[in-house]
Amino acid sequence: MNVLFFTDSGIDDTFALIYALRHPDINVIGVVAGYGNVSRDRTIRNTQFVLKLLEKEDVPIISGSSRPILGDEPVFYPYVHGVEGFGTVLPEEQPEVLYNFNNIFILLTKSKEPVTIVNVGRMTSLAVAFLLHPEILSLVQNFHIMGGAFLVPGNVTPYAEANFFADPSSVSIVFNNASPLSIKLFPLNVTHQAIFTPEIINSFTQPDDPVGDFLKSTFNYYYTFYQRQRPRLRGAPLHDLVAIQAIANPQMYRYIQRNVQVINDSALGKGITVADLRDRPIIDPGKNDFINIAMDVDYPAFIQDVVSVLQKQR
Repeated sequence: MNVLFFTDSGIDDTFALIYALRHPDINVIGVVAGYGNVSRDRTIRNTQFVLKLLEKEDVPIISGSSRPILGDEPVFYPYVHGVEGFGTVLPEEQPEVLYNFNNIFILLTKSKEPVTIVNVGRMTSLAVAFLLHPEILSLVQNFHIMGGAFLVPGNVTPYAEANFFADPSSVSIVFNNASPLSIKLFPLNVTHQAIFTPEIINSFTQPDDPVGDFLKSTFNYYYTFYQRQRPRLRGAPLHDLVAIQAIANPQMYRYIQRNVQVINDSALGKGITVADLRDRPIIDPGKNDFINIAMDVDYPAFIQDVVSVLQKQR
């Protein structure tokens, strides 16, 4: 299956990208690198570093957005992913071989197989793509989006998740333009279940393996943050890995279908996701504006699959 991957190259994003690159049934046709966990320039560099590390330098990197769609200055959180996005790892600078934004549309129109877009960073680049060529974006089979939080604490405010908080206008653009049932949303409700520990990381990394050494080092920084921030967690959730893992393993997830809105008002609570989660029959089952929201994952099966894929050498 063909995947176009939108990222902001922090630590969990990178686990997700490496999973996709090593999965035998996933073909990454391109990576759109934009601001988010780090600046766009650092995201581009980090993505180049990972592709070189995995000997996948033929995968095109497309330059994405550098700031939210309304022009606000982006806000970064270096205590989560580090200043460079990889914890204490300082990636080597790479020759900048980039494709311009228009290549998103070239990749989508030239693909001989249906494409799934996986967006694990800020939503700005995807929103801009919809504004420029909605007719081409209609060719996309599915959108797997990591973002939002429903009746659980946020991770950047008490109520809001970081990707949606950073640019709620772009989230609304995507939700209003994509076919709703093509969207699978992976909020904190399910991604906080994707807990990894140092023991799990050690179980699939090999001695003297550059990829394994890199994953261990970056995860340790991320794990240390979570142990300080949420000491009751027995590990650290790799949020973005969930959105890509679900492509090849839909049977592991429980979804509900709801209409979703995102608040874009600082007085009410910027970036908060709202849905009717009452346990009752859907009043109008014929409505076509319902988004698939992942709420639970089969955790043992999830871990087994991720370990199996990440330890592959290909």
